[in-house]
Amino acid sequence: MTRKEQIIKTAMQLFAVKGSSSTSMQEIAELCGISKGSLYLIFKSKEELERSIYIYCFRMIHDPLQQEEQAAGREPREKLRNQLEILLSHVFELREFLQRQFQELAGRGVAEIPDWVKQNNAALLRWFQQKLELMYGPEILPYAGELCVLSHGMISSSIKLLFGQETVISIPELADRLVDWLDIMVSGLLARQPVPLVSSAVLAGWAEAQGEGPRQSPLQLIKAMKLLLSEAEGLHPEHTEDGLESLGILESEILTSQPRKAIIQGMMANLEGYPELSGELSQLKKVFTPYMHTSCGLHSRTDAARL
Repeated sequence: MTRKEQIIKTAMQLFAVKGSSSTSMQEIAELCGISKGSLYLIFKSKEELERSIYIYCFRMIHDPLQQEEQAAGREPREKLRNQLEILLSHVFELREFLQRQFQELAGRGVAEIPDWVKQNNAALLRWFQQKLELMYGPEILPYAGELCVLSHGMISSSIKLLFGQETVISIPELADRLVDWLDIMVSGLLARQPVPLVSSAVLAGWAEAQGEGPRQSPLQLIKAMKLLLSEAEGLHPEHTEDGLESLGILESEILTSQPRKAIIQGMMANLEGYPELSGELSQLKKVFTPYMHTSCGLHSRTDAARL
């Protein structure tokens, strides 16, 4: 164990008992058997030490999850089940520290999420969509948003159960049950095919809000396309007007909770005739790819024609 790791683990023990705000750097140094000056040579401030602890906890959970993801010879469902057991086991191991930190953060009214956490949340959202497609096929993708919400709730509730002082639950059995519940939800959605509650535009907005990077949301892309058309030279005014009208209809459609496949396809087909919009249109198609693979929850072309 390196000196840095020793300090981090010692600080975590003290934080779990007293809380970070009630623990001094002097106490940490004494328990590590070093001087306060030596401690500050490794961590310039208590805030830097706290950040290092959070990153240490993240890697403690993330690394074995990644190893399981890359394991050969396992089906996607088995990998997900094993990853849930890994997650729950490590969170349970860290429960005293995590509970104390949550209490302190709530007491301080801290709500801002660090950028590195947002970036990893965005990666997790993309991973979850890929996992759903591997396990259940592309027809489940329109429901990725609500399944993400439901799965997050199930895992959060499971963690609360594990944190309970009088609760005795087998973590392997809990991991099994979580995957069973996911199967049941997916089976019900595919059988009934209700209109998706979370549209692709909303899902893309989540990824953007979580720091996915420079990728634009559908509404931003449409806004940029409107500007490009308005400023394009050499276009007949009527041709420009037709393009702007298609963009306006597409914008209105994706803002609804029930985006219709036929209308999305029709408007994007109309926009194919504008070379000025090719780059933005290509990005927009990627956003709507899940909805183009299935008629799930979307009106038929006949219904759209009646509008």
